[in-house]
Amino acid sequence: MSTLQFWLDRLRNKQTPASTWADHRRNEALEALAGAGTHSSWIELSHHYNGFVREIAVRELCAQPSPEALVALIDRSNDWVPQIRDLAAVGLEHYLSPAHVHALLYAVEPLIALAARQRADHGKTLKAARAVLQSPVIRDEVQANFLTRHGKAARYLFELLLESDSNPEALLRSALFHREVTVRLLAVPACLKLPTTQARCLLLEALSQPGAKFRVWVLRALLPLLGDPRPILCEALLDASASIRSLARWAAPNSEIDPHAVLADRMKQSMPSKKRDWLGVLGLSAELNVELDPQWQKEALRSGYPTVRRAAIGAVSDAQLPELLKALDDPSNRVFNAAIARLSDQPWALVKPGLDTKMDRDWHDLSVIRRSALLQLRPLWQQAAYLLDRLDAEPTIQAFWLRQLAMWCDDQYQMVDPVTPKIERTVIIERLRELAARGLIGNESIARVV
Repeated sequence: MSTLQFWLDRLRNKQTPASTWADHRRNEALEALAGAGTHSSWIELSHHYNGFVREIAVRELCAQPSPEALVALIDRSNDWVPQIRDLAAVGLEHYLSPAHVHALLYAVEPLIALAARQRADHGKTLKAARAVLQSPVIRDEVQANFLTRHGKAARYLFELLLESDSNPEALLRSALFHREVTVRLLAVPACLKLPTTQARCLLLEALSQPGAKFRVWVLRALLPLLGDPRPILCEALLDASASIRSLARWAAPNSEIDPHAVLADRMKQSMPSKKRDWLGVLGLSAELNVELDPQWQKEALRSGYPTVRRAAIGAVSDAQLPELLKALDDPSNRVFNAAIARLSDQPWALVKPGLDTKMDRDWHDLSVIRRSALLQLRPLWQQAAYLLDRLDAEPTIQAFWLRQLAMWCDDQYQMVDPVTPKIERTVIIERLRELAARGLIGNESIARVV
């Protein structure tokens, strides 16, 4: 620091009004460096736009090793000024030893990013850093750090650990249970390079992990390793995940398994009590187009899990229309929307009585979104008819229903309604014109529908 300070003092003594570009940049650098002195300020100044400032900051960071300084040096090793790149490269060499494992682990992500930068050839530096992290003397520290990482850093550490491990079973077990899903996915094909017995044990353990995509990879890798895959496939056919069931149905014929028979056997047992079990039964029945026993349907619709109730909506037969109408009272919006989707496919004549009762009873308590969804279950002219009926039934809040009618008219663009008879449609139009003639609804709104 004393030598550098002496050099800066000499520059200050020579400071004169800027006559050239170089003088201007030198004076600018001196102003920027005037308040420098702490470690954090040198790191900040290493990103300064003035090359003189960056050079001095890099020199200081080389003299004050730390994990943060290493990150700054990695960044400057791709500087657009060659002299600064060379200084940073020299500073980096200090860290390329097992003694600086903590700093290297701290700087893993900047090291990964350096590989994509092209102002200089960083291959030698990256190769040396990778070799240090693969050193046997620090392997335990690197592996412990790997278990806490996510994203690119986790994948980088996993790959370098695997590359240098002659007996990777323990590492692969850790990787299969890693919090980073991409690491778990990388570990699956790596397991297949182990002896069959070891690979089978690891993959069987991993099959219990959450994450449908990961479990599909595990199951696909595991099936060829099993002497008798039938028990695993029968269990997978009733899995809560649609992707697992799909893979199991694809593999079932090769093992002479009939998915219909698996579902029938399950239906002979007691009703599920867990969410995952319900989702498996409901999902497989829907995929096989098999109708569940009505009692099972009702029990699924009364489940305490919204996901189960939503799945049950898809399994309810058309004969269970009252159950679909009851689902319109469900507090879960997803269940409500599923019921709306099913009811929209039913004949209007069957839906009308129950829907009228629901709308008459709950209209004022419903959210705007649910009101709109229920109203849109009706054919277009039946929507207007319902609003007119409510206007007649509740004259004390006439303004509210007139506003609903006006909004309905404004929302229309192209009236397509093959259900409402022409005579009834004519009556509705006359009512709307009458309201417009009395000034209760704007003529512009009525003109959109008549």
